[in-house]
Amino acid sequence: DNTPEAIDKNREIAKRLGATALVPRLPDGVKDANDWLTQGGTVEVVQETLNKAKTWLQTEIERVSFLVGLERKDAVRDLFQHAINLDEMELSDFRAALAKLGIKGRVFNDLLKAARKKIEQSKHDASEMPQILGDDIPLLSPALGFQRDVALVTVSVVERTKDNRLNTQPYLVTSSRELVRVSDAQIIPLNGKEVALRVLPEGSDFLMRWRFSDIQRFLKGESVEPGQVFNTVHNLFTRYVDFRSEVESAILALWTIGTYFYTMFPAYPYMALNGPKNSGKSTVMRVMQPLAFNMVSTSDPTGPSMFRLIHYTSCTVGIDEAERYHNPKDPGMQQIRQLLNSGYKQGMPAIRLIGEDMKPQAFDVYSPKILAAIAGLEDILASRCIAIPMRRTDKKMPSFPPDFDGAAVRHQLYMLALTAFPYVHTNYFERPALHTLHNRSSELWSPLVALAAFFEELGHVDGLLQAIATAAENDEQISQGKALSEREEAVLQALELLTRGQTSVVWIKAAALREKVARLLGQPVEKMGDSQWIGHIIKRLHLLDEAGRKRGMDGITYAVKPLDVVDMMRRYDVAVIYENR
Repeated sequence: DNTPEAIDKNREIAKRLGATALVPRLPDGVKDANDWLTQGGTVEVVQETLNKAKTWLQTEIERVSFLVGLERKDAVRDLFQHAINLDEMELSDFRAALAKLGIKGRVFNDLLKAARKKIEQSKHDASEMPQILGDDIPLLSPALGFQRDVALVTVSVVERTKDNRLNTQPYLVTSSRELVRVSDAQIIPLNGKEVALRVLPEGSDFLMRWRFSDIQRFLKGESVEPGQVFNTVHNLFTRYVDFRSEVESAILALWTIGTYFYTMFPAYPYMALNGPKNSGKSTVMRVMQPLAFNMVSTSDPTGPSMFRLIHYTSCTVGIDEAERYHNPKDPGMQQIRQLLNSGYKQGMPAIRLIGEDMKPQAFDVYSPKILAAIAGLEDILASRCIAIPMRRTDKKMPSFPPDFDGAAVRHQLYMLALTAFPYVHTNYFERPALHTLHNRSSELWSPLVALAAFFEELGHVDGLLQAIATAAENDEQISQGKALSEREEAVLQALELLTRGQTSVVWIKAAALREKVARLLGQPVEKMGDSQWIGHIIKRLHLLDEAGRKRGMDGITYAVKPLDVVDMMRRYDVAVIYENR
């Protein structure tokens, strides 16, 4: 159309096409192309009109000639931005047209030079712009990272500098038997492809757990025998700790080895050591300390230090006296509770406010954690754990040597992780027949099942898979309420003892019930924690309603129906206890 609006639209389209795009104009007095033809427009006239069409740049120069002041200056500068790609003839026409506007000689040359410099800077800036990380580049934890065909682990190595100083430097040891010095680059080539490191590791003595001489042996092709690795770790536990059954020591051995694979899994269970004083919990921690991946043990962790330590080193955390972390009266434990509640599963970071500007930062607190407690753990934390009940031994067990550093065993574990990860990955992600549990039980046990299948099939550890599968099924029965835990059985037995011979409702003091449970479990009552957990168990067993609970000057009392207790014991096949008087 030959209207002002259409002409402006044509000019806008031509600008997008480029400075030399032609902008034909219909003759004056013609409404549109159809009107032109009906008024006698011929092919020859149309061809002549197209031949005389001006470029967008020429029409823009004409428009600028009518502008004044700052608007004119800005428009002239913009003209030069569109002129830098003109050929010699087009540039000559542009120079002549600008001369009619009074822009010529040195002024013209300076403006053209400035425009070219601006374009070059724009191109440079564009090339420097960050690129969005594509899905084809895996994002790995540098401390311990796995993808389908590549694995890596961070170690610290002491370097000797040119001026004879010592420098603790992080290096990556890869599944392709490469030793890669960590620089400022987070995207690095590995095994013919690029991988991205989630954080840049820092050199520290804490990461010096794989001796450089052992690393060199791995880089030169040393191999590892899976069955020997499992048996070595398992034998260390059974030599120094008296377990109730061999499956419990096998679970601990698998879990310890699994700390070298755990970032491969969407979730990794906590391990809970429950038992009275002197039942071997601390010994388990001492045996595990030199073996598990980057393990740090403490009975008094602080939130800020643990957030950073796990985020940067993917360390295994051992926590003694863990029952104190679910005490709501201890506000100092709030951060640790957040860490424990979030840290068994990937994708559940802990958010902390950092710096003077209180900027929120997400810390990846996913890591293996082993918790030792006398009184047990509260329900939420316990649901993230595989529990190992501990007993005082009646055997003469050797003491764990304080000078055992575990370097030779860790060497085997590092090599196993960097060479066996494809098999474990297949067992976990591609063999659904191995995994028969559901929901939380599946999350907790599937990593150990995948490892057990690997050691049985490639390490010839006979019976391991069936033993772990049976233990997992029993644990699922308890978690789903189809079976009772040891503590729940003890509460039922204590209630039966305290109501024996009665037929009507009996009011039982919580303190008396706690003492009876402690005696049945062989634990000192002062180590059983407060009585709150007993109330939770009674309610979970449907032996208590709100009307059956009273708080008085001498503590809490519960209304218990003896027949209900006997019925519940019958349903769960709980043995009746006969005390010696």
